[in-house]
Amino acid sequence: FFMTCTVSPFDMIRTRLMNQPGDKKIYNNALDCAWKIATQEGPATFWRGFIPIWSRFAPTTTLQLVIFEQLRSVMGMKAI
Repeated sequence: FFMTCTVSPFDMIRTRLMNQPGDKKIYNNALDCAWKIATQEGPATFWRGFIPIWSRFAPTTTLQLVIFEQLRSVMGMKAI
């Protein structure tokens, strides 16, 4: 959950920069993109699409923790 909260704004900025037309630039750089999103659409726009991002991260993170714990026990280390 925390990871999704912190990653969502950067994901929104990256997506906007990548999807802008090549011949007509809407944003000059990442800071310009963030400023325009915040002023024109409101700060809540940075977290649009929160549920899909969270549903992508949650299973991956859970599997990583389970696999990590299993590998620790296989190698004779104590679980965290």
